[in-house]
Amino acid sequence: MAVESRPTNAEADTRLVYEVSLAVQAGNLQRAYELAGVALGGGVKHPTLFNARGLWLEQQGRFDDALIEYRRALALAPGESTIHNAIGLCLLQANRLAEAAAAFDAAIVLFPNSAQTHYRRGWALGMLGDHDAAKRAHERAIALKPDFADSLASLASIAATDGYPAKARDYAERALKADPQQATALIAMASADLLEKEYQSAETRLRKLLADAQISSNPRGIIVRARALGLLGDALDGQDKPAEAFTAYTSGNDVLRRMNEPRFAAQQRPVDAAKQLAAAFENTLPHIWQTQEIERQTKNGPKEHVFLLGFVRSGTTLLEQVLATSPNVVDMEERELLNEPAQQYLTSEAGLNALASLDGETLDRHRAHYWNGVREIVGDVEGKVFVDKLPFATIKLPLISKLFPRAKIIFAIRDPRDVVLSCFRRHFEINTTMFEFLALTDGARFYDAVMSLASLYEERLPLDLHKHRYEDMIEDFDGRVRAVCEFIGIEWTDAMRDFGQISRKTEIRSPSAPQVRRGLYGEGAYQWRRYANEIASVLPILQPWVEKFGYPKD
Repeated sequence: MAVESRPTNAEADTRLVYEVSLAVQAGNLQRAYELAGVALGGGVKHPTLFNARGLWLEQQGRFDDALIEYRRALALAPGESTIHNAIGLCLLQANRLAEAAAAFDAAIVLFPNSAQTHYRRGWALGMLGDHDAAKRAHERAIALKPDFADSLASLASIAATDGYPAKARDYAERALKADPQQATALIAMASADLLEKEYQSAETRLRKLLADAQISSNPRGIIVRARALGLLGDALDGQDKPAEAFTAYTSGNDVLRRMNEPRFAAQQRPVDAAKQLAAAFENTLPHIWQTQEIERQTKNGPKEHVFLLGFVRSGTTLLEQVLATSPNVVDMEERELLNEPAQQYLTSEAGLNALASLDGETLDRHRAHYWNGVREIVGDVEGKVFVDKLPFATIKLPLISKLFPRAKIIFAIRDPRDVVLSCFRRHFEINTTMFEFLALTDGARFYDAVMSLASLYEERLPLDLHKHRYEDMIEDFDGRVRAVCEFIGIEWTDAMRDFGQISRKTEIRSPSAPQVRRGLYGEGAYQWRRYANEIASVLPILQPWVEKFGYPKD
């Protein structure tokens, strides 16, 4: 729609700002954007104008441009909590979760009694995986507004994700009393059904939810649909209907893929980054990795430093929780503390050569930054065995080897077919890495690339490495765990058999939390056989790793 030029007087300026506000309230963001452009072009400066432009740009998926406009609005009205909220919501959509939480923090300082802002802060923290902080934020929202359905539903969702069905049902029922169509609460009820193996009940709930046009049309309807389809797959799997389950998983993943593809279109795919790193590492001279500077004992440092690596869905969370039962172990689950040096040294052949030649103060500086981060997250590690569990840190092994030559590496292995199928079926927060698992072929190729990189590292790096097979631990728990204990220097205790009970009292950041809290069970092994027809297309990609790791072909 064309916008007429405006008369140049103060009354017209005020009127134009008012018209922009009316257009925003009516949801006509394009009209608001155009009017704001006319006003700004004529020299009017008002936060409403920048805010309107930000809203329209955000609607177009132009998050960086939207943030520029919001921050211009904030510069004119730094005490306006609604602008901080707008910035936080935009950052959420851009998957800049820590920054989003900080924006909501700033809004809360200005307006501490906004239940909506506490809810949004909890939403951001939940997506970051900090369930304890997310729960506190939602509980604060409910304290301010006891029937606030969105935060009640979020608490139900967190409880279900953590493996507590009764608590999930309680919160979900309260949310649904306030809003009978609260989709997150309906999803949480279905999740509780699944946890209690009420698969038919879960299927009925989910099919009803998917058929509800009103829920599907709400602003978060796409996410709701994707989540419901994924859980429907779980419900059908529980009824031993693998073909139907696979169709549901595929449909849910396709929804997520279409929704998220624009976010990652301009970024390098992780599979390509892994292949590029492998080529660069292979071009470096093998001998340069064999000479390592002696790592000085860090003041107040651990007795042993252990990295628990592998690939997601390979049993790393299970093993971590077993080891964490020992009073001599301090664990840190899935926290990135090596990203900065990884970006510097692991993105090119020149960077790898520079890494290989590091010594003295530079190494000490990187080590100090890592240990400062560890202490901020987990506290004192002095005299303990410190376990840093982050499966995808596998790609950072040259950096780990250089910075921490004394570290022990536990490399978790599981049947590659189960790993890739599980990644395809599970419900991850979508980031650039997890996006690879939304298509089965992409997940298989990514697995192949990471394992190829890990094998190359094993050949050339002086690693103190112990391979741990998930299936072996299922068959001989005591024997396999004793072997790991011996490797990292802790005593076996009978309490390790009770890790499932103990883990119910702790926060687990991994999507594996509900399975780990069940304790030891064998159903997770060789699930791929039930889906052999559905995953036939990727079996040739995975076969070399099936053979390398010693798994039977069929």
